[in-house]
Amino acid sequence: MNRTENKSKERCHMNNLKSIIKKTAFAVSIIFSLYALYGCSDDSVAPQADNVDMSVTGSSDTIDNNGGILVLDTVKILIKDIKLNVASSSEDSTNFKVGPYVLFLNLNSSVNLIGSAYIPIGTYDKVRFMVHKLDDNEIPPDPEFLDPNGRYSVVVKGWFAGIYFVYKSDKSAHQKLTFPGSLQVSTTVKSNITLKVMPYLWFISGGVYLDPTIKANWSIIDNNIKENINNNFKIFKDNDKNGQPD
Repeated sequence: MNRTENKSKERCHMNNLKSIIKKTAFAVSIIFSLYALYGCSDDSVAPQADNVDMSVTGSSDTIDNNGGILVLDTVKILIKDIKLNVASSSEDSTNFKVGPYVLFLNLNSSVNLIGSAYIPIGTYDKVRFMVHKLDDNEIPPDPEFLDPNGRYSVVVKGWFAGIYFVYKSDKSAHQKLTFPGSLQVSTTVKSNITLKVMPYLWFISGGVYLDPTIKANWSIIDNNIKENINNNFKIFKDNDKNGQPD
């Protein structure tokens, strides 16, 4: 091989090497650009920590002496679209939990956590949610909310005058509950709000207990739930989670 051919090959190798270096440098620049665009953005926008808990408690409170005529052992409510309403606004609200979600009430007044969420700093005066009958296209989160006779929003089991019953409501209802004093939400202190449900009051009308096995009473019981008669749904700030307003 002569000297001219060697120089030609050397020039070819050098050109290939320069081409590789240029391509590598270009690829590295793309990687750094993507990192600057996405990696730095992720670092600068840290996720907000949850600052509000929501809990639920069930109670056997009634407006008169039960005397054992009504004994409930299972109460389940299907709810969705829990929102906190901004004070002094009839429309502005913040989603807490979309759902649907099954509230399983312990009737011994224990307080159980529903969930946590980040709520923007501000003052809130109401909680809104929907007692939700399953839609035709929804998969039931609990099989008892669906049977051959229909789809339901509330399932109650117990005894009336010593006779066992299962009561199911197929009504939906929007509930709007007002705090007994506004809720101040911050990022420095985690707040807890408690939803108190008193299902025994669903079965009372005019101070008289309604037999849930009698069909004529069903519309009254459903209306008690739907219209929140006797204030059987309540909401309040409860940071110590003792089931009582702070």
